[in-house]
Amino acid sequence: MAAPSSSAAPRVVSRLNPANAVTASRFLTLPPFVWAVDNGYPQWATLFILICGVLDKLDGAVAKLFDCRSAFGELFDAITDGICYGFAMIVVVAYGWAPAIPAITVVALGAANSGLRILYARRVGRAVNYKSYAMERVVGFIGFMIGFATGRVEVDYYYWGFLPIFAIVVLHDARRMLLSDLPGADR
Repeated sequence: MAAPSSSAAPRVVSRLNPANAVTASRFLTLPPFVWAVDNGYPQWATLFILICGVLDKLDGAVAKLFDCRSAFGELFDAITDGICYGFAMIVVVAYGWAPAIPAITVVALGAANSGLRILYARRVGRAVNYKSYAMERVVGFIGFMIGFATGRVEVDYYYWGFLPIFAIVVLHDARRMLLSDLPGADR
């Protein structure tokens, strides 16, 4: 039997795979997170947001281990980041554990970034995740900020200080998503 050539069609990865299961499992941390915040158990709330963050890092490793990386998985991970961290941010604000103005602004900037990602995918002509090293770092820091709030740390400084950094990253990525050359475009 002949070996497959390098020009063979790319392998199709099922959306039902271990990496996407790990990503989806992050949603399971939200109900106990709300329970912990609602019942005044900040240490448990911190644990649940930490588990959400660990699962966020673990899904990529699982995708590599099981060779099930896909464009859908990348998009699903980005969407899950926005939903989980945005929801948790709103919860800590609603319970008075974080300052409202910077936290809601961060959620709004995150929503704007999601809209920009949709426009970018339309420019490319297919479902594609816009990869941004800076955005990955600020999303990680948003998880820390939620953890600071649930840990009952004085968070005003962190939230207000983070806001301009996040705004700069969103603006930088917006310029790249809307104006830069598309992947694979001739120069």
